[in-house]
Amino acid sequence: MTKNHLKPQSGFTLVELSIVLVIIGLIIGGVLTGQQIIQNARITNAINSIQSYQAQFQSYAQNYGTLPGDDPSANNRFPNTALTSSLVGDENGVIGTSGVDSFKNPSGENLYVWAHLRAAGLIKNQVSKGSIAVQPPNPFNGVYSFQNGAFSAAFSTTVLCMNNVPSDAALAIDTRLDDGVPNSGSIMSSSNTVDKAASETSYAANKSYVLCVRM
Repeated sequence: MTKNHLKPQSGFTLVELSIVLVIIGLIIGGVLTGQQIIQNARITNAINSIQSYQAQFQSYAQNYGTLPGDDPSANNRFPNTALTSSLVGDENGVIGTSGVDSFKNPSGENLYVWAHLRAAGLIKNQVSKGSIAVQPPNPFNGVYSFQNGAFSAAFSTTVLCMNNVPSDAALAIDTRLDDGVPNSGSIMSSSNTVDKAASETSYAANKSYVLCVRM
């Protein structure tokens, strides 16, 4: 008879498994920390842009006595720019048509406002080709948009809005610039639409918002 010799089985010891788990934890923690840093940078970028666009909009109105986008003489005011006679407003005191969702159907003065601000040299994100009447991108893969009114007339005057804002970012922006509540104050938000009332009393996780700021 031959005697069977069993070879010892190799495997991870508890110490080795512990080390692997620690390394995995560090990797996951690093990824999450990196994502939070990126998100914080986007929030800061958005806040800076909101404040800049507000100031630039008001500067145009003070300098030229009319709202950008609504200015009927913008092409004559800035003759050496790409501003054409088709990109002028009707000077009725509002930007576009009240209640129109300027994200779903961007047109007319909702776009002209950006052309006028660019022609006046007030904003620096100039377009390299095509029309200068283009809504600039926001940090959350959406755009910024000026329009008249929002959220079923909760805002009845000019507002600056941005879409596709994640709930945590919307809350952070609202808290830092206003009261942190989506249906009150000078900043309001609704679940990715501006043509419905801002009825939510808190920001819900895993939702995207349109956030609008009263001018």
